[in-house]
Amino acid sequence: MDDATHDTARPLDVAAVEAAVASLALGHPLIYHQAITSTNTEAMTLARAGAAEGTLVTTDDQTAGRGRMGRAWMALPNEQLALSLLLYPSFPPHYLVMASALAVAEAIEAATELRPGIKWPNDVLVEGRKVCGILIETSAAIAVLGIGINVNGSLAGHPELAARAITLADALGHPVAREPLLIELLHRLDGLYATLQRGGEQARRQLREAWRARLVTLGQHVIVQQVGHALAGTATDVDESGALILRADDGTRQTINWGDVE
Repeated sequence: MDDATHDTARPLDVAAVEAAVASLALGHPLIYHQAITSTNTEAMTLARAGAAEGTLVTTDDQTAGRGRMGRAWMALPNEQLALSLLLYPSFPPHYLVMASALAVAEAIEAATELRPGIKWPNDVLVEGRKVCGILIETSAAIAVLGIGINVNGSLAGHPELAARAITLADALGHPVAREPLLIELLHRLDGLYATLQRGGEQARRQLREAWRARLVTLGQHVIVQQVGHALAGTATDVDESGALILRADDGTRQTINWGDVE
């Protein structure tokens, strides 16, 4: 499919995606909604009703999507990828944070030849601006992995948002077919997830190193925003669990497990 002439206004070709991921453990059953409030909410509801691992919920218009720390996610109907995967991981959740961000970055690179980076812990950036948000929600043994990628359309009409976010189409100068990108993403998630489920410490260490190599945060002076609190310093490294190591401006060494990095 020629990206330059691709009709970005049409709905996702669900049949093409289903056929391409039929051999995977993740991505089916594939449940598609033309519009839905939140794919994460739907996936969690399905999980509590006993849905199978690998169930994928996707939509062309997520009307009440949410990001980390309670932020709203701006919808671009028929232009984005918005999806949630139902998982029952046997490994600690911070590895799912790493695996999901790495899978998105690698899938975008494979589909577009852009070189995305990762802002700790799992925001995927292109040209220094956010192109993908990831929200992982857990309940008991359930994990719902929500991913939103700005594929087509433009944020130029929203200057404040465009200063910190971007679409792949804006970065490339032409639209991108969503189906190949989604298929690439599901293949990469499937492989990483299977490796983590059956692998040991070596698999986890290799994932951490690949994720760390994509981090654009390291070496930067940052402000970590937490609820009612902010901490400034230089991001020097990440530890074995993926926590951010910060050399604070007051000279102390801080280990950051959560927060929004600016």
